[in-house]
Amino acid sequence: MFANVPVIVISSANSEVGKTTLALNLAAALWQDNYQVSLFAPHNRSVETFIQNRRRYMATHHVQLPMPNLISSLDEFSAQEGVQEVVVADIPSAENVQYASVFAAAHTLISVVKQKNDPHWLEKNKYADLVWQAKKEVAARGIKYLNWIVVPNRQSEDNIDSAFDPRIDEKKYGYRTAQGLMERHVFQCVETGICPADRIAAKLADMTMDDVYARREILQLTAFLWQNK
Repeated sequence: MFANVPVIVISSANSEVGKTTLALNLAAALWQDNYQVSLFAPHNRSVETFIQNRRRYMATHHVQLPMPNLISSLDEFSAQEGVQEVVVADIPSAENVQYASVFAAAHTLISVVKQKNDPHWLEKNKYADLVWQAKKEVAARGIKYLNWIVVPNRQSEDNIDSAFDPRIDEKKYGYRTAQGLMERHVFQCVETGICPADRIAAKLADMTMDDVYARREILQLTAFLWQNK
């Protein structure tokens, strides 16, 4: 389906957990690592808005930034010889089962989970069963294992003591827990079309120290993703 191109699937058992924000910031970090990124984000108006605003930003500020290849169906993707490419798939939580074939095509599965009061997230919407089936299909393709990463939607420091820690179920379900991203406004890039990694890489005039700290968190996450590549 995707040849030998790594496929990163971002999903969740719940809606409104920050999947799209993570997908866009991850894409921006991969661009700076010389990857071409194709985005598969069905029924996601936020991604379309991001792309429109990104084009508007480039025209207004007279800068050139990498652009994602937005694909609306799996058949539209075709790998380019000699080019580093990644497919980032942002799957709607309400349609996880309908996109089981995308889960099965994954190199890396990122599950975003609400860190506060969500200890039963794997039991919702048959999410654990879906991942288990994906693991079996990945193994059938001759791949040793599915690189499954859980990313907590981190809370403010005031709430961290009472937050649910997904690391308690790592061995039981076979995933690794990443540090996750702090809730900060700088990651919200849909309305601007620009992510922190963009501002730093292009040395844009409107970059701030918040962008520096945010990009550091994204780079830590991408390094974690590729550890067992």
